[in-house]
Amino acid sequence: MEIIIQNQKRYSLLLNRLKIAVLIIASWLYMGPLSAQCLSSVNPVGGSVNLLVLEKKTLRVISFYRYNYGNKYFEGDKHSDFNLISSANYNYAGTILGYGLADKLTLETEFGYFFNKTQNYNIIPAYKLQSNGFSNAIISAKYGLLKNQEKRFFISTSLGLKMPFSTTPVSRGGVELPVELQPTIGAYGAVIQLFMVKENPISGSRYFLTTKAEFNSENKQKYKLGTSVFTSLFYSRHLMFSWLKGDWTAIIQLRNEIRGRDRTLNGWKESSGSTIFYVSPQINYFISERWNVSLMLDIPVYQNFTGTQLATRYGLSLNLARDFKL
Repeated sequence: MEIIIQNQKRYSLLLNRLKIAVLIIASWLYMGPLSAQCLSSVNPVGGSVNLLVLEKKTLRVISFYRYNYGNKYFEGDKHSDFNLISSANYNYAGTILGYGLADKLTLETEFGYFFNKTQNYNIIPAYKLQSNGFSNAIISAKYGLLKNQEKRFFISTSLGLKMPFSTTPVSRGGVELPVELQPTIGAYGAVIQLFMVKENPISGSRYFLTTKAEFNSENKQKYKLGTSVFTSLFYSRHLMFSWLKGDWTAIIQLRNEIRGRDRTLNGWKESSGSTIFYVSPQINYFISERWNVSLMLDIPVYQNFTGTQLATRYGLSLNLARDFKL
């Protein structure tokens, strides 16, 4: 009897491994549609509290949660009939710590954790692949290039190093998961950012322009993510209505994300690389002059992919920030 039970367990384990392997192989055979970039990159945290350098000896803590969901494939900028995956999503939480080392110099570190990265496959019986784990850490130095108090115009820039928490790929059932399900690609990289802010104290409005570029090296499996460039234009305005209590700010963000094609051991990955435009409305509340709480919705208005890829349907972010004088 024990032998029969052991054989059943071995058979079940073997079947599970075979199922995972078949799904992964199918993903690559059918033109490799699941780019490592689809639903896998966490967009820059919303809001405006982390754009400029901090005052000396000031500590800023930003915590954020993000949910992202997609259920449609695209070929170029058109919907595709391809439907290997019925839906995919992730839940991610991150923290950004900043410290004002000098009047024009701020040191920052950012890190985060994927509670899940999930793909639900369009097969019978229903099946899904899922992973979790730490993503990457980014350590950067931010420098204030321009501070014109009279015209309320500010420019800052930053340079950072991206480091993976792990270089070992995640496996399930003894089978290595596809790249898009890995919490980190397992490669080092560099991050360059530029921030421009213009304020109008009379109207209570602010304009922001931010640009972020990410450059990646190869991982141990000779996989290299394409270079990514994020450009965002923000407009924020204090909400001043007699019926509205407290310090509220409305923010509208227009964001463009350009991702280069990934490179594998065998050359360029066919289905990788994209150009996406988002409209991201956001509401921010300042609590007791200490805490900034904001909620942001990401809505893609234009998506264009190289090859066939699973696209984002929407994203939702919740951010909490506070400054501490040390």
